Amino acid sequence: MTRKTTNNKANADDKPEISQEQELTVNEQGAEPEAGAVAVSHYSNIVLQGKAKKLSPKTENHVFYELAVHDEENELYLRLSGNEGGGLHSKEWIKLQDILTVLEDQDDKSFKSTALKPVFKGGSANNSGFLAASLRGLLLISPSEKSVFLHVLAENYTQRCDELLSLVGEADTAK
Repeated sequence: MTRKTTNNKANADDKPEISQEQELTVNEQGAEPEAGAVAVSHYSNIVLQGKAKKLSPKTENHVFYELAVHDEENELYLRLSGNEGGGLHSKEWIKLQDILTVLEDQDDKSFKSTALKPVFKGGSANNSGFLAASLRGLLLISPSEKSVFLHVLAENYTQRCDELLSLVGEADTAK
């Protein structure tokens, strides 16, 4: 049985190019912007950028993340902005409070990166691990004594949450 295949490159040329800002709009609203519409990025106020070592002890590569204050909601959002080496991942903005809710549900037990899976709309297999690495970089979680791939809340988790959440107020006064 022969299956007809299409050249993805040719199909990609048929679609109008979408800028990064428009991609954010697609991710936020779930639909492509209308032709000629100007995409609005609510995440232009980046208050923190960082990098964190990936979880695997076999690599020295990093993941990169950004924290931004949503200009209408006045809430912090985090996204995975890139990585060294390889691995696809979602670049969607995730409300930090949603991440903190998942972390607080873990309480005093160790947990796998997959516990973070519900905060993503996208389904890349790397999302949870890369986010866990970023949360280690933000000093919210740390490796468990049982395994480098298990996490526990950082010893000063509550204080660190307060420090990060105060970035919203600092962003307001900077305007």
